[in-house]
Amino acid sequence: MRKDEQIKAILATLKTNGDIVDYEYDHFTESSAVDLPFAVYRRVAPQNFSADGVVYHRGDNVDLEIYAGDPDDMIALMAKVEKAMDDAKIFYAIGADTAYIESEDFFETLYEI
Repeated sequence: MRKDEQIKAILATLKTNGDIVDYEYDHFTESSAVDLPFAVYRRVAPQNFSADGVVYHRGDNVDLEIYAGDPDDMIALMAKVEKAMDDAKIFYAIGADTAYIESEDFFETLYEI
């Protein structure tokens, strides 16, 4: 199963459990905007392993962004997302510190998978 499919399955479970309101591939449109917390994911440029002009391993990279309204909600959501990825044996790195986006009045955390 591709990583984006694994992440989509995790997000579907988080939505079913009420941990997130919704998720979408890449972005929500203005007409489909939802309340917090929510998530978006996208496939990103792969980093293939190659030598002598031959690709030996094709990369399968995904970015996952989660959004929450306050720091406590973000900490709780991060714990649930990380547990789900750990349980699925998905390697991830947090791409940057959790950031407050003032213009939107919410917090964002980026996972690089």
